[in-house]
Formats: sequence, structure tokens, C-alpha cells
Amino acid sequence: MWFAELITNENIGNGSSLIIFINIVGGITLNFNDLNSLKLSSIFNSQVLITFLIYILLVRIIVLVQYAYKTIKIVSARQLNANYLEQQEGNSVVAKRSYIPIKLNQGGIMPLVFSTTTATLLISPLQILLTTLLKNNAGSLGPILTNISLLLNVILIIFFSTFYSLLVLKPRDLSENLKKMAYTIPGLKQGNETIKYLEQTITRLAFIGGIFLAAFAFFPFILNNIFQVSSFKNVTSLIILIGVITDVSSQIRGYLVSQNYESFKTP
Repeated sequence: MWFAELITNENIGNGSSLIIFINIVGGITLNFNDLNSLKLSSIFNSQVLITFLIYILLVRIIVLVQYAYKTIKIVSARQLNANYLEQQEGNSVVAKRSYIPIKLNQGGIMPLVFSTTTATLLISPLQILLTTLLKNNAGSLGPILTNISLLLNVILIIFFSTFYSLLVLKPRDLSENLKKMAYTIPGLKQGNETIKYLEQTITRLAFIGGIFLAAFAFFPFILNNIFQVSSFKNVTSLIILIGVITDVSSQIRGYLVSQNYESFKTP
């Protein structure tokens, strides 16, 4: 945690995420050991090519979701007054509006981390209790516990996705900041009406983002059970890798833009 904090202080991304990223990248080479048992000609067969194309498609979808956001238009009182005066004079002027971007997947991989830990804490006592009660029939608990764990994880991922988004964005603070800067959301009154609208918007986006995370987290499990395909084992790690890469790249772009801006300043 101390080392992660040092990385974070250097403004090159989240330190904890980068350490997890390095850990995953360090284990990628171990996955290539499976190719040792394959012949060279088998690498170019249809199954390998289809798997490769599906991985490219998954990467594309993850990147799109990571960058996806909803814009909430806001307008200042000064712009509204100027637009009103222009309309009174007979001129048609549309006020230039700013907006608040709200990401679809605000929590990143954190809902997955929270849900996995919580589900383990809840499933383990249940497994011990059912094994003690059933005794001789304990062997039949495997499929039941697997389905319970799957359903519980999906519910927890959606819950933590919503909870984390509301915790980070804080609709009440957003509303107060808009009020202090004399900005408003068109068609809404400042105060409780704005807070309620922001809460609904953030919750709905977080719900969709939670479904996305749950679908990708259990995509390998579903694919293996339905089609008996075990090639996609690290889709969750793929989400982590892409999330960290996009975050660090945006940090670097922001740093380069600031450096270019500083070079234009006159001494």
C-alpha cells in the first residue's frame, strides 16, 4: 500500500491498479506454455483464429465501455440571460452549453474486487453449514453452491457498481457546486430536483455498467458450461489491463498537453 501510494503521488495513475497490472502482465508468459503441446501447424487452425478474433472483439467492446459516458448539459445564468435578451430583440441565438460527463463504468474493476471478497465471506459459512447438515449427500452441493455463488456475485457486482458510483460522484455535492457556479440543468430547478435527477442518472448508468462487468466476469464460466470452451479464462484480467492502460495513457496525454501549454507561456 505504501509503494502504491508513492506511485499515485507521481501522478502516473492509480498505484494499486498499476501493481495489479504488473502482476497480471508478469503472468502472461506462463499462458504461452500451453502452446508447447501444440504443433506449429495447429496454431493456424480455425479454432485458434476464431479465438484470436473473439479476443480482439472483446478488447474493442471493453475499450468502448471504458470510454463511454453520458453528457448532462448545463447552462449558466449569464448565458440564459444573454439568450433571453437576444430573443427579445428578435435575434435567434442558441446559448453555448457546457456539460457534465458521467462515465458508464465509473467504478472500473473495484466492484469486481468488492463482490468477490464479499461473496467468498458469505458462501464459505453457507458451504460449511450445508455440508454439516447433509453429510452423506454433501457431494451434490457442488452445482447448487456454484449457481448460488454465480447469482450472488452478479447481485453484488451490480450493487457495488451503483454504490461506488454514488460514493465517488456524490450527487448532492455536484448540485451544490453547480449552484455555487450559477449553473443549472435545463428544465430542472436547483436543489432537490437536481439532486434527484443526478441520482437517477448515476444509478441507471451504474446499473448498466454493473451488468457489463458481471457479464464479462462470468463470460468464461458460461462459455465453458454451454459450449465446453475453456480458451477464455482471463477476461476479468483483460478488463483490468485495458482499464489501467487507458487510465495511464490519459494521464500521459494530460501531462503532455500541460507541458505544451507551459511552453507557449511568455517568460
